[in-house]
Amino acid sequence: SSLRWELGHLSALCTMQAKYGSILYNTVGVLPFGLMSAEMLPEVWKGIATETCKTGFGGGKTCTEALEFTVGKVYLQVICGSALFYAMHLLLEGKSALLASMAMLIGTMGKHILVDDLMPPPPVMAMVALTVALILLAPAAWGRRAYIGFCVVNAATFLLDPLTVITDSFPAVEAGSPAAEIGTFEFEVVALYFLCAAVTVASPSQAYGLAYSCQMGCALLLKHILVNKSGPPAPMVALYAVTSMGAWYEVGWADFPKPLEEAMQAGAVVLPRP
Repeated sequence: SSLRWELGHLSALCTMQAKYGSILYNTVGVLPFGLMSAEMLPEVWKGIATETCKTGFGGGKTCTEALEFTVGKVYLQVICGSALFYAMHLLLEGKSALLASMAMLIGTMGKHILVDDLMPPPPVMAMVALTVALILLAPAAWGRRAYIGFCVVNAATFLLDPLTVITDSFPAVEAGSPAAEIGTFEFEVVALYFLCAAVTVASPSQAYGLAYSCQMGCALLLKHILVNKSGPPAPMVALYAVTSMGAWYEVGWADFPKPLEEAMQAGAVVLPRP
């Protein structure tokens, strides 16, 4: 009984660490990307051009913000909004989580429309309105299904056709350009958060949703570090790794002793002869 108590205590501790580690990462950790995107972008994407300068008559230079820098800043803010979109499922449950999650997305869009004078893709705005209406008015099961469908459709679009989404807001972006490259890179993170939210809502428990989400996040994080030579600062990478281990401890190792004990108490299994 003492061993069982210790295992239960350790499981609860790891569960708490995983959940709150993920909340910390996806709220406090990502806020600088949204609030200080101009300062954070060169840290995420090394060597990005910040300005485009032209030399005029008399040798004078006229400089404007580089298109790739503008695109990178805006979609870094979208990453922040998407992280909060997912984090609402760790802070709340049920319909409250769904509505709070959609509110994070609406807030990000509102900021871009009112402050940055940028129009988000119209199909996305239409889907947001429809999804919110279904969450509010339809039976709970259909509201969840609409939310999951919304997340999956958007994630697939961001991953499979990022250039179309980028040019909806930035018509000057061309295929193969630095702006398209960084936008595509950032859309991979946005798509991840949409998939994490969908998996969490579809999972039988928040613990399983967190574990599956961490697993997907680790795969993308490794891809960005090893292939793209980019990614979040080292402390955030470490926090994500610890959170992922804690999440899988809860649904794996910590839950293993109970079914094992039950199987042992049931006695040996005798297989019939062929």
